[in-house]
Amino acid sequence: MNNNKTESISRTEYEAKKGTYDQPFYAFRKILSRIIPIFPGWRIRKKMYRIMGVNIHSKTKFIGLDTYIDDLFPELITIDEDVVIALRTTIIAHDDASHTVAPIHIKKGAFIGTGAIILPGVSIGENAIIAAGAVVTKNIDDNSKAMGVPAIQK
Repeated sequence: MNNNKTESISRTEYEAKKGTYDQPFYAFRKILSRIIPIFPGWRIRKKMYRIMGVNIHSKTKFIGLDTYIDDLFPELITIDEDVVIALRTTIIAHDDASHTVAPIHIKKGAFIGTGAIILPGVSIGENAIIAAGAVVTKNIDDNSKAMGVPAIQK
């Protein structure tokens, strides 16, 4: 079992290096992040997330309604091909409590269930299944299932 998370880095240092709050792009991302989750048509949602800065493969299968993908650090999120993300999922690349950021990688063929929460520094393996409502705090291996709060790999 590979539960090592990607190492977090200081949010302050990352913000200064990347210009997270530079205008007008910051405001544009904030507006997009409110429109995208409710926009009908998942193919257009996928393109809009890409415009916002998320690294989404052109062959990602589905991103459901009401899915929130981090609008402050979208460039830290990578979603590979054949991934299905059900509705009301949250994918967040920053942690306000520890004031850190870390990349998230959802690998080929993964399935993320309704209402799941993916936290910073997590890698979800190829063909992994994340159960509805799971809170993923650690890496999930290829071809495995994870469920619960926090998610436990099976």
